Amino acid sequence: MKPLIYEFISYREYLKARLEHLGPRSGLKRRAADFLNVHTTFVSQVVLGKADLSLDQAEKMNKFLGHSEEEGEYFLDLLIHERAAEPALKRRYANRIKQKRLDRIHIKRRLEKSRELDEADQARFYSSHLYGLLHVLSSIPRYQKRDALVAATGFPPDKVNDAIDFMLKIGVLKSEKDRIVPGERHVHLSRESKHVRQHHANWRMATLQHMASPSPSDLHYSLTFTCSEEDVVKLRESLLAHLKSMTQTIEKSKEEHVYVYCFDFFRWI
Repeated sequence: MKPLIYEFISYREYLKARLEHLGPRSGLKRRAADFLNVHTTFVSQVVLGKADLSLDQAEKMNKFLGHSEEEGEYFLDLLIHERAAEPALKRRYANRIKQKRLDRIHIKRRLEKSRELDEADQARFYSSHLYGLLHVLSSIPRYQKRDALVAATGFPPDKVNDAIDFMLKIGVLKSEKDRIVPGERHVHLSRESKHVRQHHANWRMATLQHMASPSPSDLHYSLTFTCSEEDVVKLRESLLAHLKSMTQTIEKSKEEHVYVYCFDFFRWI
């Protein structure tokens, strides 16, 4: 897997990881030197801390490594921070780097923005996992009839019918001929939302109920561990990258079954 730039706080360590991730003899370091119009030895010296890229060379390296605009800015921040001799300048860029790494934690910035529900509708939608369950069930053709939706949830029919009517009204579901399908309005909570705790609690309670009669294919895992502050940043970034990859796979995947994915990763003390 290609190293992710936000895992690093040293542009040298990042370069070493990127230029050698296919193996030290992959020729990537030589191709980078050719692209920068410098000798391969110079690139090696940069990685070893015996030389520095100039800002112009760093911008060329951005292009060579295929950085996005955001990644390119972060790479330049790392370079300036590492080259800075003035303490105030070093602190300024250390703070910029820290803030950008924190920004990456906010999952909402990694997902496509969508039109959110108003406060009253959010309060009801996130009061029970039933609403989210109906939303995903409606994307599977065999559940796109009202009776099928009611039967699949395991909730009392009157409660399910009431929930369906509510979701049709607010546009999370819509009627298409004789079928009920996902509507134009999508839902995603930010970590700052006052409903996010209830949302997580709903699905964890539903998961515990499901575990009373588990399937052999179910996967549940709990782990408590110790870790350094430096390595936990790498773990968090890797997990967020995995989440983004999962989202991309889910978006392209055919709707056949409903799955639940609950994940917790936090510092206890």
